[in-house]
Amino acid sequence: MAEQGDTELIILPVRDMVMLPGVVLPVAVNRPRSTAAAQEAVRTRAKIGFLLQKDSGIDDPGPQDLYQAGTAANIARFVAAADGVHHLIAQGEERFEVREFVSTQPFLKARVTLRPDPETASREVEARALYLRYRAVEALQLLPQAPPELLSTIQSVQAPGLLADLVVSVMDIKSAEKQEILETYDLTARLDRAIALLNKRIEVLKLSRDIGEKTREA
Repeated sequence: MAEQGDTELIILPVRDMVMLPGVVLPVAVNRPRSTAAAQEAVRTRAKIGFLLQKDSGIDDPGPQDLYQAGTAANIARFVAAADGVHHLIAQGEERFEVREFVSTQPFLKARVTLRPDPETASREVEARALYLRYRAVEALQLLPQAPPELLSTIQSVQAPGLLADLVVSVMDIKSAEKQEILETYDLTARLDRAIALLNKRIEVLKLSRDIGEKTREA
């Protein structure tokens, strides 16, 4: 019996990339099952579920090769290239957790439970979001190449969960760390983890800046 919030999703396995809710990412697709999955999602105007591979070296991953937490996304654009590589622009919408895979051919398809963030936030969550936003702005000021639109986006995002996802998505951290954030459904824990990751990055950025200044002085 399906739980409330269960749905079926076409699954697209990805290597070294974690799609997070609220984030828009380009995705290159060239494996047969992945291409079939993307084409079916475009044809039926269905959402597609992104799941990270545990081992990026596997060329044709099955259900056992994928993490169980992913993001349902809309395909905003699909371009088929002559060299066989297809290019997607996808926007992450909502977390999900795989319950079971219902088919593997011609593409993977799974029954999943959607895991939306709560609509209301506690004071503890709001306080953490405020601090995360402040630190994110500080980090961007340490990056001379940071696009100005990113700063305005971070300042405008109101939902605490989406703010954590956005900040983590643009951080230069390992896919496994982003996957950990994706799997953190509790908002307080997710914000705490995002703050810890961001504080670590800020320390590195400040150290890099100080080394650069000392080098110039020498």
